Amino acid sequence: MGGQLDEAPSEAVQIRLHRSESWLRKSKKAGSSTPPDLDAQFVFLWIAFNALYGKPRYRDDVQGEEVSDFKRFLTTVEALSRAGVASALRHPGVEEHVEWLLQSPFLNIECWRQWDRSGIRDRQRRIDVARNTYDKQHPTVSVFLQLYTLRNQILHGAATDGGRRTRESLRHAIPVLDASVRMLIGLVKTHHRKIPALDPVPYPPSVGEAVPFNAARFRR
Repeated sequence: MGGQLDEAPSEAVQIRLHRSESWLRKSKKAGSSTPPDLDAQFVFLWIAFNALYGKPRYRDDVQGEEVSDFKRFLTTVEALSRAGVASALRHPGVEEHVEWLLQSPFLNIECWRQWDRSGIRDRQRRIDVARNTYDKQHPTVSVFLQLYTLRNQILHGAATDGGRRTRESLRHAIPVLDASVRMLIGLVKTHHRKIPALDPVPYPPSVGEAVPFNAARFRR
């Protein structure tokens, strides 16, 4: 039989899946600690996601930016799977978290731009002026744009480790990102032949044996 699953994934796809699944396991471990390390769990989940779509940006022929990369990846996979990720995000136990994320002005980059232009710092005032910017639809890319804002807040040092302001966002973001990554891993395994952005893989591992790397020599 000649279905999509009959053809073995390329080396690049195998590397991506291996990396992604390793960080997914790491995230699960962070979430099972007492108390759960929400910051670490979210970061590891994003790395697992990034492993699936990331491009070798050290190459001259790689253009665009990261947001364009994951938007293109999600759009391609959703088209091939007939909105497989969107379906996963509508499951009971996940959909309510999606609704919260889409309605959070603090994860909407347009809200931050508006607040910055107007110099608004008061929390209630920020919420009041952002009411008309909520996106109550369920497009997958919109959900990931909200998650990307949280990712930037944490990875770029714009939040505090264990900070009170990000606890609620993380509690809603983690189940959404976890469900998405698990679905995306499965979809990449199924549709890898039709997702051109999977090859080449960034930072491919070395092959063969070699002598130890020579340490830098410093002049005295």
